Amino acid sequence: MYLLEYKINVKELIISDRKMVLTIMGEVADKSINSHFLSKPKIILYFNDGAEDRRIPFVLSNVTYVDGKCFFSGKYTYRLDLLFWNTRSDCLPFDMYLNFSFADYYEEKIPVDLTPEYFEADDKCYGYTYEGNHFRFLPNKKKIIHTPFSRFIINFFDFWVRFIEYIFAVIMLPIFIADGLLRLTDIKRMPARFNDESVLKRFFAFVFWRFSQVATYKVALWTVKRFIFKRCYKFYNLYKVKSNKITFISLRRDDISGNFAFVYNRLKEDKNLDISFILNDHTIADMTFKEIRTFTKACATSKVVILDEFTPQIHYINLRPQTKLIQLWHACGAFKTFGFTRLSKPQGSPQPTRNHRSYDYVTVSSEYCKKCHSEGFGIPTDNVVATGIPRTDVFFDDEYKKNAKEKFFTAHPEFKGKKIILFAPTFRGMVKETAFYPTEMFDLNEVCSKLPEDYVFIVKHHPFVKDEQPIPEKYKHRIIDLSEDTELNDLLFVTDVIITDYSSLVFEASLLDIPMIFYVFDLEKYINERDFYFDFKLYAPGKIVYSQEQLIDVINKEDYCTEKIKPFADMFFDYRDGKSTERVVNLIYDNLK
Repeated sequence: MYLLEYKINVKELIISDRKMVLTIMGEVADKSINSHFLSKPKIILYFNDGAEDRRIPFVLSNVTYVDGKCFFSGKYTYRLDLLFWNTRSDCLPFDMYLNFSFADYYEEKIPVDLTPEYFEADDKCYGYTYEGNHFRFLPNKKKIIHTPFSRFIINFFDFWVRFIEYIFAVIMLPIFIADGLLRLTDIKRMPARFNDESVLKRFFAFVFWRFSQVATYKVALWTVKRFIFKRCYKFYNLYKVKSNKITFISLRRDDISGNFAFVYNRLKEDKNLDISFILNDHTIADMTFKEIRTFTKACATSKVVILDEFTPQIHYINLRPQTKLIQLWHACGAFKTFGFTRLSKPQGSPQPTRNHRSYDYVTVSSEYCKKCHSEGFGIPTDNVVATGIPRTDVFFDDEYKKNAKEKFFTAHPEFKGKKIILFAPTFRGMVKETAFYPTEMFDLNEVCSKLPEDYVFIVKHHPFVKDEQPIPEKYKHRIIDLSEDTELNDLLFVTDVIITDYSSLVFEASLLDIPMIFYVFDLEKYINERDFYFDFKLYAPGKIVYSQEQLIDVINKEDYCTEKIKPFADMFFDYRDGKSTERVVNLIYDNLK
């Protein structure tokens, strides 16, 4: 662990209405710091109202390294009334501490004086005191929580104002169309933002833009479906919750696989359970009305609802207290940041959203992961349970591993007796629709030409990546692309070396002690845009390389830094006993009672 010194000062604290504006400056002194150091300080705002807690990253906008010191500062605005989920209507007094991490140093509730240099508060919704290393907020419930009658009046008049705006926009539509037609000429040009190659698309985009400038009440198919979705759920709330009903919902898969398969195979032995599945990638915009009825009825009548991925439509409704929502997050460990941790990052969840926050439980692989998932999902730390990950149970099943090997070599006998390298990077881009991998950065022609003949490759791109990895004709006997099929975990049982980058595959690989190479040609860019829950350069369980030349050299020398694998696995897996499924099933039964 680094022997470092740090100083943190609260320069400014402003509380106005429901918002808190916080400005922090600080520095870290450590002899290992230089201008190329990639570690960044992380400050987490830790809130606790006695009933639940909440962790939110403080956004640092400036980080500078000079002569063995790291200087940092940031300013950000937070909504205080949106901090808590289960106790949001109680308006309980709450405390705020700072948690601080840097490189391999981490400390909760750091013992620094947080007295602000500049303080301003309007006392409208929140009173305030400070006591050494923490702030104390005193909510005024009457001013924060409006009465049902006042909310009804405001919503009633808001509806009619927006409806009249919409009617006026419809009346103005011929004028907007005429304006759009005029802007297709060279005399009156389109604004620069409308630059699609299709003239028709430019025209319609302009007309809809003009329409939306007047009509703030938008009527589109997805808004209609969302309205019906909510009303359907309220209707099915008239039905009783079935004490034995479990519903699995996934937008990630269309079959029973992954964690779902392991849990279901154990639960299906109990004939008293009513188990159903909703497996498709349809969000509300793409759902048929039949799918809406099926989805909402299942949510309204199930005792336990189980997810494995972010499912936006589940957060449009308030599940009944009798229904418990369990998230079996698909990834092991806590590697790349997600959810609310990506506050201020591209495509990050903004603070006001309710996404993820209605989970009653999230299952993770270790106690270390609890604070990461608590922060990412915006839920209390106690809602995160270290059960282990069900699909990793096969790593402790010798019979399963043997069968997986036999199946692979039956399908690919030419790979038997070879040194198998699995190339399995993650995608670039922020969402599924824009996901890609720069395949030109991994030239299989050059790699194969500079490695001995007994090295062969399996290519396994992330499911979101649709671009195919170019395979040279002369090396087709040494390369197979299994991106479209084959369970990734099964490939690990035949793999000798893994080439990856930021994929969570590293967690599963660490359980099998497989040598890993991290080919991270865009590491600094990735840290700035996405970032990690831990210091990548310190904790990555293998050799880090930045170019293809370095990559080839590492393979030829077999210089994999394998000594980093065991400490990594120890950090992210509390259980290595093949009983994670059993612990998750016990959690489900506990919530059926």
